[in-house]
Amino acid sequence: MLALSLGHGCADLSSSALWALLPFLVVERDYTYAAVGVFAFVASVASAVLQPLLGAHGDRRAGFWLMPGGLIVAGIGVAVAGVVDGFALTLAAVVVASAGVAAYHPEGARWARLVSAGRVNADMGVFSLGGSVGYALGPLVVAAALAPLGMRGTLLIPLVPFAAAAVLLFVLPRRRRPAFVAAEAPHAGAAGASQWGPFARLLAFTCVAGSVTTALFTFVPLYLVEERGTSPGASNVASSVLLAAGAAGTLLGGLAAQRYGRRLALVVPQLALVPVIALMPAMGYGGMMAAVALAGLGMNAYISVTLVQAQEYLPTRMGLATGLTVGVSSGVAGLCAAALGVLGDAYGPAAVLWAVAPLPIAAAALGAWLPRTVPASRQALQEASA
Repeated sequence: MLALSLGHGCADLSSSALWALLPFLVVERDYTYAAVGVFAFVASVASAVLQPLLGAHGDRRAGFWLMPGGLIVAGIGVAVAGVVDGFALTLAAVVVASAGVAAYHPEGARWARLVSAGRVNADMGVFSLGGSVGYALGPLVVAAALAPLGMRGTLLIPLVPFAAAAVLLFVLPRRRRPAFVAAEAPHAGAAGASQWGPFARLLAFTCVAGSVTTALFTFVPLYLVEERGTSPGASNVASSVLLAAGAAGTLLGGLAAQRYGRRLALVVPQLALVPVIALMPAMGYGGMMAAVALAGLGMNAYISVTLVQAQEYLPTRMGLATGLTVGVSSGVAGLCAAALGVLGDAYGPAAVLWAVAPLPIAAAALGAWLPRTVPASRQALQEASA
C-alpha cells in the first residue's frame, strides 16, 4: 500500500508540476494567456478521456505495466515541456505528461483495493493521501529545479517519478500471480452485479465536489491579490495552507468513513464548506487563513470514499470505475473553473466565491441519495474475493 501511495504521489506531483510550469512558460517563452489556457484545457480533456479508456484496458487485461509505465511517461512529458521550443511541441509534451498521469490512477486504485487489509476505507485514504501530498509538493519541486538551472531544470523533475516506478517494479510484481488472479476470479461471471444508477449519482457527486475544490485552488489566491491587495507571496501561503489541509482531509475522510460510515464522510464535510466559503469575502487575512484551512480539510474528505464506492458499484470494471470517477470529474471541474473565470472577469473574484458557496449543498444532496450500505450482491462478491 505504501508503494502504491508513493506512486500515486509521484503521478500527482507530475500533474501539479505541469500546472506550476505554466507561469514560467509565459515568462520564458512569451506565450499568451490564451495559449496557456489551451494547455490547461488539453490537460483536462486528456485526463477525462484517457483515464476511462486505460481503466477499461486494465480491467480486460493485465494492467500492471500502466503504473510504472505511466510514471515514466509522465516524467518524460514534464521534462520535455520545459526544454522544447514552439507551441506545438510544448502542447505535445503536455499531452504526453497528461497521458502518463492518466495511466496510473485507474490501475493504482484497483491494486490499492485488492491489497487492502480489510479496512478498505482507511487503506484507500492512505492511497489517496499520497496523491494529495504529491500534488502539494509539485510546485515546490518545480521551484527547486528551475531556480538554479532555468527551464533546463525540468530535466531533473522526472527523477522523482522514475524512482517511484523503480519501487513499484521491485515491490509489486511478485503479487501479480497467483494471488491477484484468485482475488479477481469471483468477478469474472458477475457482470450483472454492476449498479450503474448509483454509480451515475456518485459520478455526479464527484463532479460537483471536484469543481468546488478546483475553484478554491484557482480563485482564493486571486481573491487575496485582487480584492485584498496582498502580495503574490502571501497568496501563495494561502495556496500552501489549502494544499496541506486538503492532504490531511483526504486521510481523515477515509478514517471517518471507516469509523462512522461513508454517508457521514460524504455529506457532513460538504455541508460544512457552505458557510466557510460564503464568509471568506467578509474576513481579514488572518480569518481567511483559518477559513482556508477548514475548507481544505472538508473539500478532499470525499476522495478515498468515492473511489471505494465506485469500485463496489462496478465490481467487474474497477479500472473503468476509477477512470470515470477521476477523469470525468477532472474534466468537468476544468470546465467549471473556466465558466467561473468568465464570472470573475465580469464581477470580480468575490463573486466567484459567493457562486461557489452553494455548490456543496448539491454535492451533499447527491451523497445522501446514494445507497446507505453495500448491496448484498456486492457484499457477496467482496466476501468471495477476500
